[in-house]
Amino acid sequence: MPASLDPFYSRPIDVHRWSDHPTVGEIVEEIWGNHFGDMGANRPGPKPRTPFKDQLKVLLLDCYVAWLEDPELSIGVSMDVNAYDTGSRYNALHISKHITRVVNRLVEVGLLDIAKGSYGGEGAGGNRTTRVRPSDQLQALFGGNPVPRDDIYRIDSEECLILRGRDGKPEEYEDTEATNRAREDLRAYNRVLANHFIDLSTAEDTRIVDGERTTWIGRHHQFVRRVFSRGDWGCNGRFYGGWWQGLSSDDRANILINDQPTVEVDFNALHVQILSAEAGVELDGDPYELPEGTVPGTPAPLQRKLVKRLILTALNASNQTSAFGSFRDDWPQGHLGKTMTNKDLGNLM
Repeated sequence: MPASLDPFYSRPIDVHRWSDHPTVGEIVEEIWGNHFGDMGANRPGPKPRTPFKDQLKVLLLDCYVAWLEDPELSIGVSMDVNAYDTGSRYNALHISKHITRVVNRLVEVGLLDIAKGSYGGEGAGGNRTTRVRPSDQLQALFGGNPVPRDDIYRIDSEECLILRGRDGKPEEYEDTEATNRAREDLRAYNRVLANHFIDLSTAEDTRIVDGERTTWIGRHHQFVRRVFSRGDWGCNGRFYGGWWQGLSSDDRANILINDQPTVEVDFNALHVQILSAEAGVELDGDPYELPEGTVPGTPAPLQRKLVKRLILTALNASNQTSAFGSFRDDWPQGHLGKTMTNKDLGNLM
């Protein structure tokens, strides 16, 4: 692993990148001609649904996008051949197991730096997918042949209606009238977002760093998905993907749409209020404000923040242990929330 490659500063590979820019084609042809002449030639067995060269193109495009955002950013790529289902609705470009051969070849010829994945067993905390990042050689090629970011886009057939199983992984499903309608509504919403300029008046960069969390802003980070949970269309269904969702309340106040200021309508304790209404209970005041000292030695604002985060995490968790683990994961190192034990959180719950 290169000394400067941090495998934890990464994001998953995005297999829905595409571009028709001629320079992209030239780069792909150059790399293919120099290093991939033997791949796919006279190969026995069925050909992949997406040719090797196109899979190379998708990988290079995502590496290029990551490099534009931050040269230190790496992308996670599973090297497990079973991780790629060309018939999956979540794999619209039909990326196959052969992309692992493409990755290995790019590493062999010095175009990708790699931090190999680790596997310590099912559910082990040290499990990590392989990380790759453009090497100095590939970065020089990118820099000498710049492609405008706006000429790299997401393919229209990318699935935006996600159903996750109880293990948190996307599940295949049969479409119904309801899913087709929900998908069309969401695609229409994404078209609206794509046709408007959403920005942050206070932003001096394309990213906002808040502790350990980095939020990339701009029109390339506003594709919205709906995610349902536990294999149940009645569970969750929230909207994810818009860069504004990762902002603090202070930053959200500075959002502009087409250079016009916005106003955020805030419903106090919305989730708790909905549950209370379903139970026939009317709440007075702020339900997140518990008596002073409920969390010993904690100022009232911080206590409220802890209570709110715990309740909202619990509402989306399958059990209490999972809720407590997810709660701790949400806080940066050194924060009180990171150190609270299951007993502490059980008492607070």
